[in-house]
Amino acid sequence: MNRLMTLIGAMALMAGCAGGDAAKKITITGDLNGTPFVEGNIVTLSVYGEGEDTLAETTLDKDMCFSAEVELEGDTFVLLNVDGNDVAFIAIDGNDIAIDFDEEAYNFDIEGSKTQDIIMAAEERLGEIFMREDATEEDIIALVDEVVAANRDNLCGLHFLRYYAMVGSLDEHFVELFNSLDKSLANQPMYESYAAQIKNIKNTAIGADLQDIVLPNTEGEMVSVAELCKSGKWVLVDFWATWCGPCRGEIPYLVAAYEKFAPKGLEIYGVSFDRNGTEDKWKQFLEDNNMTWVNVWGTDTEGAWSVAEHLNVNAIPANFLYSPEGKLVAKSLRGEDVEKILAEHIK
Repeated sequence: MNRLMTLIGAMALMAGCAGGDAAKKITITGDLNGTPFVEGNIVTLSVYGEGEDTLAETTLDKDMCFSAEVELEGDTFVLLNVDGNDVAFIAIDGNDIAIDFDEEAYNFDIEGSKTQDIIMAAEERLGEIFMREDATEEDIIALVDEVVAANRDNLCGLHFLRYYAMVGSLDEHFVELFNSLDKSLANQPMYESYAAQIKNIKNTAIGADLQDIVLPNTEGEMVSVAELCKSGKWVLVDFWATWCGPCRGEIPYLVAAYEKFAPKGLEIYGVSFDRNGTEDKWKQFLEDNNMTWVNVWGTDTEGAWSVAEHLNVNAIPANFLYSPEGKLVAKSLRGEDVEKILAEHIK
């Protein structure tokens, strides 16, 4: 369930949309009263996945509102960024969009997309699953199967496939779901991203060769996972961050496992994705939580994100266990299963 909780933030951001291909000017308005933002903050709208391809830029007025016009050829996801923070993905399907921040629910209401209601209804069901104490990843995947099957020819199916990528392994079933999408979606950045991830599935298959990582530790010394393996270590590469609640929940299990298996040849290689400028807090967190294994700083290093991409890391925590021979032998070690799975490999 820890991994499932990382989806909550994504659910608050994502929205769906339907088909269409006519170029059209769309007006997007927003009322951000109740958010932490202030008058004059820069509001940027861009096509999701298109990098720096800005569609429009404006500022919040004294009433904490904004209005901007964008021109799009067909339907797509548009990213709303305020003061450098990505706050919402907007479904564009040919109609004007109105965004209003709901202080009580602490999320954004988005009106104007016909498919929005369908997506929000499906995500409400997803939220109900999260609230169940007996919820499993299989419950999420079953819902994804249903929604994708009903929306193969529009961006709704493409959007909901995201949840499979975040809770399930990028396995053959993921490939089947992706291949079931209509090829008219192939020009969407999200579609292209999934296609790239499928190419990387081989890197996360049991028995796959190590994708080396070389990053600076707390002393600024560069440490290579490959070299650790060559020294005879079993290495658990763990992607995490201090701001990640599910990651923090896993720390006691990792501490216990490290104390037990380090004498038998285990090393943990913790890759932090903490925010720039928080190195001192990160180091203090390591000390306070007895995280005495190899910890490296990945935020400022392009190589860390590149390896995470090659390993299809879509959410954290995520980890991969490599043998001294540099072969992937296990992944997604969680909770009490950490020691159990390590015991199966490290004698």
